[in-house]
Amino acid sequence: MGQNHLTDSQIHILVIIEKTSAVLSLIGTTLIITTFLSIKSFRKLSTTLIFYASFSNVLSNVAHLVGVAGIRAGRNSALCQVQAFLQQAFMPADVLWSLAMAINVYLTFFRQYIAASLTRLSWKYFIICYGLPFVPAVACLFIGSKDRGRIYGNATLWCWISTDWATLRVTTFYAPIWTAMLTTIVIYILVGNMIFKKRREIRSLYSRDKYLNTRNNMPFSGIKTTEVQISSSIQQGRGSFGSSACNSLPPLNTAAREDQYSITISGLPPDQESQALRPSTMRASDSRLGLGGLDSTTWAYTQCAALFAASLLITWVPSSANRVYSLLSVGKVSYPLNILSAMVLPLQGFWNSIIYFTTLRRVCRAAWDSRLSMRSNKRHIRLNSIVSKDQGPEGMIEFSTNVPSRSS
Repeated sequence: MGQNHLTDSQIHILVIIEKTSAVLSLIGTTLIITTFLSIKSFRKLSTTLIFYASFSNVLSNVAHLVGVAGIRAGRNSALCQVQAFLQQAFMPADVLWSLAMAINVYLTFFRQYIAASLTRLSWKYFIICYGLPFVPAVACLFIGSKDRGRIYGNATLWCWISTDWATLRVTTFYAPIWTAMLTTIVIYILVGNMIFKKRREIRSLYSRDKYLNTRNNMPFSGIKTTEVQISSSIQQGRGSFGSSACNSLPPLNTAAREDQYSITISGLPPDQESQALRPSTMRASDSRLGLGGLDSTTWAYTQCAALFAASLLITWVPSSANRVYSLLSVGKVSYPLNILSAMVLPLQGFWNSIIYFTTLRRVCRAAWDSRLSMRSNKRHIRLNSIVSKDQGPEGMIEFSTNVPSRSS
């Protein structure tokens, strides 16, 4: 599995994979930023933090697009140092934003925070998620030694913390990342346990209500519902009811007019009574509840945050395995693990865009339908204007005056 170094053809393949993933990620993050800024309905609590994380995706993808060019430029070159700084400063930000989303879920479930309270925390998250990685990233630019040189240097596929400073990769990069990810996982385990308990309680409540409804048919089943229909008819003299006949008839004698009334009384079947008396608010409240009796907003945010955390596991497990292998097997490199790292690390923005638009699929569908409707209306208006021009003034006058007049 391991080899002493990668061949030129292997490095070329890795660069192609890395840049392809980076381009896909840049396309996804561009769509996120564009739609969030231009469409107001896309600005939801569940997508705001993804929007903030997109800036770190863009800057880290710029570093991935540089590829091995930074290594070839030399360890002390500005290109290599800037590429390494972008990797160190902005790659961990996605994990911290995932932790921020998990904290929001925790505050919602266990501290009863509302959306407005969570929104006020966004600026604090912004400072922490970008500020914490920024400090060591800047420090590594100015630290070095005569024996090992500068911290930033050759990291096989790009400039980053060089192999001479391998322990710093763990202490300043992977250890904080996995601490944040494990904290995120623990939060979701606690939330999942709470959702499971709520779901079990609500299921028992529904089953008890179902038993009561089956036994009593509804709380109002003791009331007998009767349908009463009252109809009236007027018996008039014989004659035609044309317009000319009506004008020639003499005034009717009200004393001679006979009014007839009929009353029909019928009872509704029991099943129809229950259906008629069932409150509509119960059905409305059921539709607003998600899994475990959660309201739709909370459930949507929880789903979005959980998907965000799952995408980070896909991103960081192969890369972490590659770094562990390089620490345990000194002087060896794994080509398969490097392929996985080159494939998944630049894809953070791509996964974020998938989660972003999946969360907003209903909003996207509504926006698309609205756009099609606007186009259809514009075509209809344009067609009407063309027809009006073809008819000319006379046709317009004829159209406006050709209205049936009321008979006097």
